[in-house]
Amino acid sequence: MSSLSSALSGQGFHFTLTTTVSIEDSLDLDQHALHLVYDLDPHVYADQYELAQRPGYSSLLWGTTDLEKPVSAVPANGSVLLLKADTSGLPRHHPVNLTIEVPLHARYGKPVVSADGNDAFYHIPLKRPLGFLTLEQDDRASGIPDALRPYASLSGWPKSRPSLILDMSTLESFDVTIPVGVLHDLAWVDVGTAAVMVVMFVYLLHASLRTAGRLSGKVSTKMD
Repeated sequence: MSSLSSALSGQGFHFTLTTTVSIEDSLDLDQHALHLVYDLDPHVYADQYELAQRPGYSSLLWGTTDLEKPVSAVPANGSVLLLKADTSGLPRHHPVNLTIEVPLHARYGKPVVSADGNDAFYHIPLKRPLGFLTLEQDDRASGIPDALRPYASLSGWPKSRPSLILDMSTLESFDVTIPVGVLHDLAWVDVGTAAVMVVMFVYLLHASLRTAGRLSGKVSTKMD
């Protein structure tokens, strides 16, 4: 029997979702592939380029992959991340605990109307990851768990019949707290941005004139 448990760490715009999969007999992994699927709210995204550099798993990502877009510019259905764990280096004939860490990030949310800075947060429910094993010689046509049916039609989804791994937690989701801007602060942000741009323009103009003067002096000296 296999089971898993997950924990969320970090705060603000960057956090990590850690899942530990417990397998009673690692010999089962000789015939199975281990997968984890993450159903991400539109406020949260996974960086596919960052994931590609992580050892221990490969990944597929469906949905919006543009990292710069705020939440107001992405579809409401979010994205789906599928990981396939690398179990080749695990010892056989022994119980094993395999830990997988997934870095996640928050998008910029819509500003809120608030006179109190303590209210400038969104509390976003983040679904717990689902784990499953696939047995290569089985037929996919039957026995798909209800929890995985919404993802079975995605392009590139595993074709083998999945066997769901028991989640030891009774909670349905994590609570992610994401800071957002406050509408009445936007005017000050605009003023500050404009002031910085003016100062930078003056500095660049001054530096350009000084450089031009030095170069002109060198040319005059050579001609003399």
